[in-house]
Amino acid sequence: MQRLQASRFALMPNGQQQHAMRSFAGSCRYVYNQALHLQQERYKAGEKKLGYAELCKVLTA
Repeated sequence: MQRLQASRFALMPNGQQQHAMRSFAGSCRYVYNQALHLQQERYKAGEKKLGYAELCKVLTA
């Protein structure tokens, strides 16, 4: 018989940590939206979808 165990944690960031976490989430959202826009434009142009490695190169350029 297998026993499952779980733990519950709660983050309680202070003001500076909360600002940093929100900033990080906003940056991630921006990069995701840029990648999505690029893939949609390539799809409309009839081009092949970029893979992960190629997409990383384009986004960091």
